[in-house]
Amino acid sequence: MLKLLHNVLHPHPAASIKQSWSPLFQSFSEIVLLVDQYLNIYEYNVAWINFIHIDHSDRTLIPQQDFSHWVYPEDVYYFKHLLNHPQNSQYRLRLMDGKNNLHWFEVSANYIQHDPKHNKMYWCLICSNQTERIKEQYLQVAQQRSLNDLLKRLPIMLYRSRNDRDWTMEYVSEGCEKITGYAAHQLLNTPLYGNIIHPDDEAEVWEVSQTAIRARTLFYLDYRLIRANQNILNVQEIGQGLYSESDMVLGVEGVIFPNAG
Repeated sequence: MLKLLHNVLHPHPAASIKQSWSPLFQSFSEIVLLVDQYLNIYEYNVAWINFIHIDHSDRTLIPQQDFSHWVYPEDVYYFKHLLNHPQNSQYRLRLMDGKNNLHWFEVSANYIQHDPKHNKMYWCLICSNQTERIKEQYLQVAQQRSLNDLLKRLPIMLYRSRNDRDWTMEYVSEGCEKITGYAAHQLLNTPLYGNIIHPDDEAEVWEVSQTAIRARTLFYLDYRLIRANQNILNVQEIGQGLYSESDMVLGVEGVIFPNAG
């Protein structure tokens, strides 16, 4: 009865289009829809019924025949525009379920054919719910942003360097300027950091770090830096070596911060 009501309200496209629909789609966990470029729905599988929360026991209910009814309003024009170009593509689309909850989907839009008589292009949409994965991505981005904001505010310098006496920097966090007085671009790929270690401390810094790197342990350093304004800053450093699978030393990474003592 559900199918009959659907067909009465929205007749099927041409027989050649109907052949694009397979009974196997009913076993898919992904939503599968047959639509035209105006987002009229012609066929749908059980996953679609479950998503929009149609009650299987209530035969008076039928799925909304206009797919745009379920598409997040800001995405409707964009998606219709894309379906006016006969090219298979992958899209990210926001859909609202029958309880008005927002979901993110990866949509594979597979072009079927053009019906010039009715000026319609038909598409098979396979929609995979990616809501949990995308929520996790957003959470990771938010956490990373919070960490970056924290590192910008604190006088802490994270670094990755080559294992040479110049401590040639391959990466430094923005806190480097609070520590050294030099911007990141001035420190990267130059011998500058090694040159601003106080000459009386340079030998000990090298010896202690190299002993720890050979032992594959953390090293802890206290030494003096000559900042860009020529003032002396006492700093602490915690670092460790970076190694290849064959135990080759690839570099050094660590954190440098003012010595509170």
